[in-house]
Amino acid sequence: MNALGDPRTRRRLMLFGGARGTGLEVARLARERGWTVVALARPTSSLDGLVALGCTVVIGDALDTGHVSGMLRVHGTGASVVCSLGGGPGDIAPDGRGVTTVVDAMVATGLRRLVMVSSLGAGDSRPFASERLIAAIGKVLEEKSRAEAHARAAGLDLTIIRPGGLVTTPASGEGALFDDRRVHGRIGRGDLAALILHCLETPASIGRTLSAIDRTTLTGPAAPVAAFPAHAP
Repeated sequence: MNALGDPRTRRRLMLFGGARGTGLEVARLARERGWTVVALARPTSSLDGLVALGCTVVIGDALDTGHVSGMLRVHGTGASVVCSLGGGPGDIAPDGRGVTTVVDAMVATGLRRLVMVSSLGAGDSRPFASERLIAAIGKVLEEKSRAEAHARAAGLDLTIIRPGGLVTTPASGEGALFDDRRVHGRIGRGDLAALILHCLETPASIGRTLSAIDRTTLTGPAAPVAAFPAHAP
């Protein structure tokens, strides 16, 4: 039985990209809800937030196969994985090679459940991205597209979440997932974290690639766009 279906192990989370931003918000919410969280972080990262939350921090580099595989072998039995790695235009390796390293380590260690944070404008949503977005982070989106394809090919219990423009604001409760690659909008990191955890416990999200948008900022096709699932609890 995989981690999603076993109540003894499904509350154990391996987190990549957890030292800041969305990943740190995932750690915060997961700990509030009783998850055991183990996070991989570089020695140069600020670890205070993770430590204060009671997370187990493993020092290592997500680009290093040995570091990632070692963490999963020691701490990851039966766990779910969240990967929110991203370096941005100045350091695109985490967006591509970092994610593929995590995926390969999951396959090697027998872990199944992965929620991967990508971006609108990656994969088959690229034709609907604005020229401004492509100009700003086109190389990042190319790396994320390759990472998405690699994760799909690995045969994991995979959910890909593509957020819109990320903003650092308090959670509003308006974050929603849309099974539509044409949508646009923004989303706060706290709301995105809530959706990530929601997907971890929603079997219907497996095999889906979902857009994450704050409903108050949603724009897209003229036809109505249904939320999936409606919202995080």
